[in-house]
Amino acid sequence: MPYCKNCGSRLQKFDGDRCPICGAERPFEGVSSETIEITTEVNENTDKSFRPRKKKTMLILSILLGFFGAPFFYIYQKKVGFIYMAINLVGIAVISFIFAFYVKLLVPVAIVIALALFLAINTGIGLYLYYLPNQKDGHGEFIL
Repeated sequence: MPYCKNCGSRLQKFDGDRCPICGAERPFEGVSSETIEITTEVNENTDKSFRPRKKKTMLILSILLGFFGAPFFYIYQKKVGFIYMAINLVGIAVISFIFAFYVKLLVPVAIVIALALFLAINTGIGLYLYYLPNQKDGHGEFIL
């Protein structure tokens, strides 16, 4: 509960114009009794730097450039993008190595198999991100 700035007595919210004890005007210290209009509409066209990110673009980037973490860079999540790129590159190298030396395939064939496997994985992750509801980008804005 607020206190009167003149006499220090406890006041109710409705005593904003005059203190019922000492009669001081505006007894709340630094608090205005005016209300603020919070139901106004926000015009998106006033801020030219704001461009909402789209899930379709994220899906296409995931399919075409998912190896490099492009969908995460697109939604302003650089740290996740770098980690995702490192996991993809190391995973492709490890899978290629396994197919080339343990399964005894030719090295180019092993690399193509590893790339195809990670293309399927990146497509699956892109579809998951596409259907994930209420997702936000790195700036806290919803992805449309």
